[in-house]
Amino acid sequence: MSNDFQEKLQLYKEGKLNQDDMAEIESEIDKFTAISDYFNKDEMAFLEELKQQMPPGRAEENKTDKLLKRRINLRIIMVTAFSVFFALAAFIFIYFTASKIMTSLFGLNYKESYVKREAMVQLAQIFQPTYKSYSSTVSQLPFAQQNISVSLENSVGNTKIDETEISVKYSFGKPARSGAKVVPPLIFNDFTFVSHKSDPVSGFKVLENAPQGTKAKILIEFSKTLTAQQIKENFTNQISNTDTTPLDITPLAETGTELVLANPSYYLFTPVYPYGNNNAEGNGDKALKYNQYVNMEDQAHKESLIGNLNLIKNNKRLLQAMYYEDMFEDINMDDMIKYVENNGAQYVGVYISADSKELLKFKGSPLIHCMRVQNIVIW
Repeated sequence: MSNDFQEKLQLYKEGKLNQDDMAEIESEIDKFTAISDYFNKDEMAFLEELKQQMPPGRAEENKTDKLLKRRINLRIIMVTAFSVFFALAAFIFIYFTASKIMTSLFGLNYKESYVKREAMVQLAQIFQPTYKSYSSTVSQLPFAQQNISVSLENSVGNTKIDETEISVKYSFGKPARSGAKVVPPLIFNDFTFVSHKSDPVSGFKVLENAPQGTKAKILIEFSKTLTAQQIKENFTNQISNTDTTPLDITPLAETGTELVLANPSYYLFTPVYPYGNNNAEGNGDKALKYNQYVNMEDQAHKESLIGNLNLIKNNKRLLQAMYYEDMFEDINMDDMIKYVENNGAQYVGVYISADSKELLKFKGSPLIHCMRVQNIVIW
């Protein structure tokens, strides 16, 4: 389109052309309109022909494809989720099945767990004589792992002074490691009357200054070894015990070596599972023996000490897990047992808990090498 035509077209729009120029411009416009209509009709025909050549439903193909893809993606997600779920379920099933099989084959059964727990209680009271155990637990862990815990309390009467816990993990039926919070030293021969100067009086000053109604736990070191009956005649018979429970007393025995051990009643310990038809030989008449022990009969105390020494002998690995690794490695337990068999239970000291004023009755006894108050409480 020439510039001259554009100018005339502009003047035509403004109505400034003469009659001849207007006729010329309108003629040209009619030509362009006809050409445009022709091409528009041709383009519409082409599009209609193209549309006729397309397969049915082609117009909705994109929408269908999207729906199909969504369904496929959803199915993939569901299959993946179910696969993960079943794989996890299979893993859990295999894990717990394998754990149960291994535990049943190699772990402690409920009878063995009971006996090991009882052994830990007794051993703790042998080596930690100021403590007593009133509770113990066994917890099952996967793959033949078990944890045995013994709670220990240091108490005077009904007053708890402090407490601790010893925990041993069993792995495949063997004690593996300890969770002991307190590892007490062994009681060696420097405890006995031959190692330090006698002081039988000063410890009683604490009891003399204590108000009425107090109860104390004391440790008496003897000036010579005493039998259970001698302890009864010279000490426990002097106390007026108004309680219905037996007097709280823990004797400390020599063993023919430098070692001194507590001799708690072995008759409260159950070395075999207590129920069933096979426990009679293992347990014996424990009630009768315990009464004889409480009555301070020498034979019952001798048998109790031998039982405790055999317990140590048969549970060295457990004892090492409870305390330290080389415990009793260099000590001949058979010699210690033979010594007690030949000499009976010979005691070098005793822990006694009683009313403070009753304990003052021991003052002046020639059998006391030294007396120390361990704990004292308002009763």
